[in-house]
Amino acid sequence: MTLFAADTIGLHYPGRPGPVFHDLSLTIRKGESLGLSGPSGTGKTSLMRVIAGLERPTSGRIPIRPRRIGMAFAEPRLLPRLSAMENLSFIAPKARAEGRAMLTALKMAALQDASADSLSKGQAQRVALIRALLIRPEILLLDEALGGLDMATWQSARDLILARRDRDGFALVEISHDPARRIMPEARAISFP
Repeated sequence: MTLFAADTIGLHYPGRPGPVFHDLSLTIRKGESLGLSGPSGTGKTSLMRVIAGLERPTSGRIPIRPRRIGMAFAEPRLLPRLSAMENLSFIAPKARAEGRAMLTALKMAALQDASADSLSKGQAQRVALIRALLIRPEILLLDEALGGLDMATWQSARDLILARRDRDGFALVEISHDPARRIMPEARAISFP
């Protein structure tokens, strides 16, 4: 089942000498994995923003979009005055038990009542990942989302993502500048110059 389709899309920001990308056609299917790679500033995050519907392409068309997209970025973007659990409940109010179970899986249970602004970057990244998973996305977008984690914690987060993917069948699109830290190393790759 196709979740996202783009037909010869391009994106150009005013004031930039050329397009961020152009003539890009892309299809993402249920359960598929896609890895975006390339130097900083080449359009990987911009493409993720287009997939998420946060950015409109300046050319081409997008005939198919998913209904639910989970997103987690290097910058966790939590609501700072809310606790970890309140950040999760804000997005998925009926999934408190599920959120609590994922916090436990990522060794965050003791911090569920801590305010987001008191969490370390790695702790906040784990809450942001759980938030993205709680909505049961059709596509999960990870933009350097686990970059602040030590290897053991990263492996726990990877295992949680893979378990949820096995259960829910979502497509995964990820950006990671570290090939050893890709959730799905065998993912179909799109390289940006």
